[in-house]
Amino acid sequence: MELSSSTLESLPQNYAEQVNFEDTCKGFLEVAKEAVHQTVSVIFEDPGVQELLVKLYHRDWLEGQVTEYLVATFGDYFSDVKMYIEERSFRRFVEACLEETVVVYVDHLLVQKNYIKEETIERMKLDEEVLMDFFREYISVPKVENRVRVLCDLRELASSESPDSFTLVYTNILEHQPDCPPEVVEKIVSLREGIPRKDAKEVVQECKEIYENSLVDGNPPKAGFVFPKVKSLSASKTPLWRKLT
Repeated sequence: MELSSSTLESLPQNYAEQVNFEDTCKGFLEVAKEAVHQTVSVIFEDPGVQELLVKLYHRDWLEGQVTEYLVATFGDYFSDVKMYIEERSFRRFVEACLEETVVVYVDHLLVQKNYIKEETIERMKLDEEVLMDFFREYISVPKVENRVRVLCDLRELASSESPDSFTLVYTNILEHQPDCPPEVVEKIVSLREGIPRKDAKEVVQECKEIYENSLVDGNPPKAGFVFPKVKSLSASKTPLWRKLT
């Protein structure tokens, strides 16, 4: 706006009328936004980062050799990027990096084949703490909490002990992430040992009904930042139902 005012004031009236600053500024902002996303992509395509992410929910991850190393790598990148980026765009870049991290963690949780045990739940909680401690150094605590919350919700879902607690936690998830499909519950239930098939089917069916009742004109009330980007959900539209029958 400052640039627009000073430039228009210095131009003769007939030229000033021909200048469209608003569209030009919007164009620059779109370029800046795309640059932020491309920078995040470069980080997540780094072979070192890829090497860490494939270990998610496996032994190295349980032993604290993934998330801690990942945020250390982020820290190195952030120091470099900060030198070349305007402060507000830097905060957007950090938020985008956190969002991508959450998406990747959710995706890997849903595709991994290991049963969810007590040690899995404990490590998931530690991940939340590590991510919170790291990202709060760069962006506000509420913004970090808002994005990490889905990991906390899925951990609670994964540690549910009864059909009622599964449906209660899923209802809470839909308040924050209205587009979380019941297939997420289906997958997590299938990774839990000791849940009778009858109870598993009942949980999945109830969650499907809860989800369908929450839709507005056949669609979720709003789109969140996680589930539309989770590759395992978009790639696999065939339900896991057969595993439960």
